[in-house]
Parts: sequence; structure tokens; C-alpha cells
Amino acid sequence: MKHEAILKTESRDAKSIAQALSRDNVDLNGLKVTTGYKENKKIITKVESKNMKSLLSTLDDIISCQIVAEDVIWQRR
Repeated sequence: MKHEAILKTESRDAKSIAQALSRDNVDLNGLKVTTGYKENKKIITKVESKNMKSLLSTLDDIISCQIVAEDVIWQRR
């Protein structure tokens, strides 16, 4: 069974954050992650997985990485 989640978040610099997160875009056996942004400060990440535990773990990792990326970008400004 395939599980799917779409994570929508906002950022003052959605383009930079999405570019940082997109380094982790993958299309592996059973796991697919795609991150992009929209001009209205939205970051959209789609995660597809054959395993629910893997999907939830991946979402947790993405959120943690976004928090770190936001902190790094805004500490430098």
C-alpha cells in the first residue's frame, strides 16, 4: 500500500529554504520526496512511501531540517 503526505509551510524566504530542502529530493525504492516553493512564501513537500513509519520519519526529518535552515538564514541577516 502506498502512503502519501503533503507538507505545506510558510517562510519569509521560501525560495532559499526550498532550495536547501530540495537537496534531499529522492526517488528510491519505496520512498519519493519532492520539495518546491510557490511565490506566496509557501514551501510544499510531497512524500510518498510504501511504509507508514518511513513516511512519518521522513516528514519529521524535513521539519527538523527546515527549522535549522530558517535559523541559519535569519541569523546571517
